Amino acid sequence: MKEGISKNLFLLGFLAFMGFKGVNNEPLYFIYFAFGGYFSHFWWYKLAYLQKTSFKSHKYRAGLISFGICSAMALALIILIKLFSLDMQSSFKMLLLTISITFAMSMNLWAVLTYRFSLGN
Repeated sequence: MKEGISKNLFLLGFLAFMGFKGVNNEPLYFIYFAFGGYFSHFWWYKLAYLQKTSFKSHKYRAGLISFGICSAMALALIILIKLFSLDMQSSFKMLLLTISITFAMSMNLWAVLTYRFSLGN
């Protein structure tokens, strides 16, 4: 696993700060918040030295937990946005923001949980 992961790949996560350009009425820039998922490579690189036999099961278990939590959170937020938004443009902005942030959160949570599960055994 170590061969495919660069230790500096997490620096691409700083592209997520370009998402703040979306505040100036350019909502497609909110998609840049999804680049925050690259911060998970910090944890994947730390896991490169912890190759164990149960690593794959820890990875699947963490993925199931993190993607389940974040997709349920995204679904709940989307329903709340559609219930309480007044106009189409603001709901579009909030939906883009919700999807990109929950994607980045799920990627980071997946890596952190895999790291925690691998250290626990």
